[in-house]
Amino acid sequence: MRNPYIVGRWLRGNDHYGRHKLTEHLLTTTDQAIWLVGTRRMGKTSLLRQLEWLIEHDPTSQYVPLFWDIQACETANDLAYELFISVEDETERFAALGIDILSLQEMDVNRILRTVQRTLHAQGKQLLLLIDEAEALVNVAKNDSREMARLRRSLQQGEHRTILTATKQLMQLNELMRDWLTSPFLFGFNLVNLWSLDVEATQSLIHQAQNDVAVSVDPVVMEDILVYTHRHPYLTQYLCHRLFESDEAGTGRLRPVQAEDLHADHLLSGFLQIDFDHLSPTERQILLAIARQGVVDEATIGAELNISSPATVERFLYGMNKLGYLRQILDGWAIGNEFLRRWVLENHDTLARQLYSKVSDENVEALLLEGRRFELDYLQKEVGQLQQRMEELLARRNAYGDQVPLALSDTLQQTRREIEVALTQIQLLGGDASIGSSERRG
Repeated sequence: MRNPYIVGRWLRGNDHYGRHKLTEHLLTTTDQAIWLVGTRRMGKTSLLRQLEWLIEHDPTSQYVPLFWDIQACETANDLAYELFISVEDETERFAALGIDILSLQEMDVNRILRTVQRTLHAQGKQLLLLIDEAEALVNVAKNDSREMARLRRSLQQGEHRTILTATKQLMQLNELMRDWLTSPFLFGFNLVNLWSLDVEATQSLIHQAQNDVAVSVDPVVMEDILVYTHRHPYLTQYLCHRLFESDEAGTGRLRPVQAEDLHADHLLSGFLQIDFDHLSPTERQILLAIARQGVVDEATIGAELNISSPATVERFLYGMNKLGYLRQILDGWAIGNEFLRRWVLENHDTLARQLYSKVSDENVEALLLEGRRFELDYLQKEVGQLQQRMEELLARRNAYGDQVPLALSDTLQQTRREIEVALTQIQLLGGDASIGSSERRG
């Protein structure tokens, strides 16, 4: 059996694990413009490709996906060229819907978008624009701010939906556009934090449950992987790739984790450095302080960093947790995963001298407030869907009387647990957790 764990490229279809609720939300929400923010290797590109794959395999979908990678763009002309190439790469898809692809070649980016979306709209379809590596817009803005104003209008208006992915570096756009007479570029984009996989999805990934042949994993090894990676999708694949062993029978298993398996190689160290670079000054201080002490409570962090507002400390911790930098352990906070913890300690003195950051505390706090608002909306919608499912399951259970099938009982218990988890998260975010009380009694 070959090593089934994939490290270093995007994934979709059966290779893509988890994110089911998020992909469903992204395809059904009424938001026209969404910014999917995450650290390096958190699965941003894979999620866009998975959305594309899901639409391709759904003949009833109203959407026509267009994946647009802009990472190498420096100017508005670069954007137009890459957008044309993206359409040309999917000639069969777009030509079948009446789009004259060659006519797009000499157009600017805004004319291409208008032409495509209007043609699709006439066919009863809607363009789903999937923009990857959107940090490149920062360089485009430096070179052509007027064109960026036009692009913002094109992305947030019209007969299409935009989902773009980027790290927090994209916040620099608002700094560059501070003098606009209209709103800054990112105003109008609804923020979605891309966090770690849930436990069940990570376990499926570790077992390779969607593969033709599953991998054998001892429960102790499984728990170690979950703890050391904190369910980070790339780190999970990275560690499992190191642990995989094939036997003569053509099956595979994961051996126990050794200390050397948790050392970041040169490539991973580069990704971790980029993630550190995308932290604001206060976030960097928090990360370094927690790395030094191991597990720290919020009051200690505030005192050590001389942050007088508990709400400010809590907001920064919330954001760093959502992006995988930190994890909560009982009443304290620890570094998000073992690879990051070891890397920070090994490079602590060098990192402590990196005081300047292009990401400001002010912008991060504004970002965190918007991210919390979205997550509350997302969780409340999820609870509503789970409640409806619970009502349907309870009706089915009542119809069986005393002879309830075991599978139905298990589904009921799983749904109750999902409701409890969502309600707990809502409460932690300061939302109203009273919703769902009848389901808990059921």
